[in-house]
Amino acid sequence: MVRFISFLFLLFFAVDLCAQKDSVYRYPGMLKGTATITPGLMLNANQTNIYINGDLEFFADDKISIRGDAFWMVGSQQKNALLQQNSSIFFGALYHFHKNRFDYFIGLQPGISITKPNSTYESSYQLPVLVNNKRDYDNKLLPNFSPVTGITFYVSDYFNFFLNVRYVYARYFGYQSSSLNLDEFRISAGLGFQIHTRKKK
Repeated sequence: MVRFISFLFLLFFAVDLCAQKDSVYRYPGMLKGTATITPGLMLNANQTNIYINGDLEFFADDKISIRGDAFWMVGSQQKNALLQQNSSIFFGALYHFHKNRFDYFIGLQPGISITKPNSTYESSYQLPVLVNNKRDYDNKLLPNFSPVTGITFYVSDYFNFFLNVRYVYARYFGYQSSSLNLDEFRISAGLGFQIHTRKKK
């Protein structure tokens, strides 16, 4: 993943050096979408969740866009995963800075997730033996909060390369005797597409 991201940055830089003029590929009325596989690196556990991620973004003007993101959890890279389910959706506004074919952005997106931890086992003595008691957890609808930043490189009027990094803040209450910290970083990169609903001015 690190090699792929490094390759994208080198590609962005090389193509930007070849640009002969200051071309703006983003303007009001553009509708942009992406789809990719996204790893989620949990901060309180040695676990990497895997998501199928898609987003849809509409540019209201030259600096502001409205974007919705969806993440469907399909598994974890580790055995004995902490979470069985942690799919989420986000919606919010982004602010953009652009130079030539590059578009840098930052934004905030509140959201919700459907989250279910895997079962846990608690040991207790029931004389004369030690008994492992299984505890199951419910699916819960949790509020989430996510600052997000990234960069887009417009290859043409219809294609782009993107790199997004987001931090997701969430808590699952009622896990064992306390709450479960679900904070993670999610990194998305790949090929995106855009169409134009208005003519360039």
